[in-house]
Amino acid sequence: MIVAMFDAETKLTHALERFRAARVGPVETYTPAPMQNAETGSPIPLIILAMGLLGTATSFALQTYSYVYAYPFEIGGRPNFAWASFIPTAFENGVLAAIVAGFLAFMIINRMPRLYEPVDEAASMRRASRDRWILQVATDDETVLERARALLRDLRPVLVEEVPA
Repeated sequence: MIVAMFDAETKLTHALERFRAARVGPVETYTPAPMQNAETGSPIPLIILAMGLLGTATSFALQTYSYVYAYPFEIGGRPNFAWASFIPTAFENGVLAAIVAGFLAFMIINRMPRLYEPVDEAASMRRASRDRWILQVATDDETVLERARALLRDLRPVLVEEVPA
């Protein structure tokens, strides 16, 4: 694994562009603040929406099945399919499904809970949350690492470290 430290966000952004153009990866960044032109494309909102709708529909279908087919019960001459009374519970179950799915998706996508990462052994990581911009290339392919080293020689980062993965 190669860890490179830059002293400015613009230099890290330029390095990312060069790494993407050369198709060197996988690349991860560690920054003290959100990057200005960072790619945002998290699947979490879509997962939350899908599971919320699925939870609502499933709850509504379960209530409909139980009141209409499985256990029909005559109450004051009302029809068994009183759909308006199913909506609050279906909504609550949909919100519950969305929250649980969002939490689990966040944990899985961010590989949590993971208490140790080999990149934490790099000396430059001590300043990643304060004032330095870190780029990490982690792969077992030696040719990719050699291309990354060549790119980093051209980019002139503040510090380049090789950390065993």
